Amino acid sequence: MAARRASAKEVRELVDSLGDRMGRELSTQSVLFHQAIAERLGLKGVDHKYLDVIRRAAEAGPVTPGDLVQLTGLTSGGVTGVLDRLEAAGFVRRVKHPTDRRQLVVEPVVERYAEIGALFAPFRERWAALCARYSLEELRLICGFFEQATALMAEEIARMQGEAGPRRR
Repeated sequence: MAARRASAKEVRELVDSLGDRMGRELSTQSVLFHQAIAERLGLKGVDHKYLDVIRRAAEAGPVTPGDLVQLTGLTSGGVTGVLDRLEAAGFVRRVKHPTDRRQLVVEPVVERYAEIGALFAPFRERWAALCARYSLEELRLICGFFEQATALMAEEIARMQGEAGPRRR
C-alpha cells in the first residue's frame, strides 16, 4: 500500500513545529546544557564553547586573539574577557607567537581535555542509545539535516556579524 501524500497544510504545520517549537526548545536546552557544563568547570556562560573554537582552530596552527575576534564575532574586549576567564581557570595559556614576537598565541591546555570529556560522557552514552533506535538510512537523513541546519545557522551568524549594528561597534 502506498503512503498517503501529505497535504500542503500538514507540511507547513510540521515545518512550523520544527522551527518554532522543536528548534527553539532544542536551542534553549542546548544553551542550558552548556551553561551547566560551564558551571561545573568553574567558567561563565558558554566560555567552554569558545574553548572548543580555540581548540579546533589550534589544530590548524597558532591562534591569536585577533583570530578569535574573527572566528567568534566577539569584540576584542569580549575576546580578552573570555581569554582572561579561560586562563584563570587553567584551560588556556597565552604565549609568544613562534615567529612573530609582537603577537601572542592562545594555546589550549590539553591536559584539561579529559576533565571536559568526562562531563560529556553521560550525555554521549545516552546520545548513542538514542541513535541506536534509528536505521542507518534514518541516521544519514538526520545527519544531512543537521549539517544543513548548521550551515544555515553559520550563514545567519555571518550575515548578522556583517551588518554594522550597535553590538559590533
